[in-house]
Amino acid sequence: MHRVVGRSIGLAIIAIGLMAAPALAQQSSASSSEDAQSTVPDELQGMVGDWVLQLDGDNPPTCALTLSDQQSIGGWAVQIPDACPTPFPAAADLLSWNIDPADNSVIFLNAERKITLRLFEDEDGLYDNAPDSTPRLYLLAPYDQNGDGGEADGVD
Repeated sequence: MHRVVGRSIGLAIIAIGLMAAPALAQQSSASSSEDAQSTVPDELQGMVGDWVLQLDGDNPPTCALTLSDQQSIGGWAVQIPDACPTPFPAAADLLSWNIDPADNSVIFLNAERKITLRLFEDEDGLYDNAPDSTPRLYLLAPYDQNGDGGEADGVD
């Protein structure tokens, strides 16, 4: 009789442990993702976040994108929530971002690690491609409903 009761208690403990395991695993994975450190260097953390690619001109079309701190081919991943209109580069050409240490330009790379877009910081805090480039593109912090943002407002 004691064996049966002991065995039943042992099975009950195992069953309770199995029921609690998914919850513990979920807590463990949540805390490990919260604890994950960004691989973006401290001096580049200001680049991580939402940006807008914009064409030169009056009321130009824009292309929203997020520079993430998730590693990707040749740098960190770029997230593009909606397809960007022509003449912006295709999403596949904006797969990852990085900083070129030779000239501190922001570079965007495709899956083959080829640079598809290079933007230089100018004196206004704007990032833009070379003056002789067509189309002329700017990388800006997005504007909020108060009109804040863009230019150097979103960059430290």
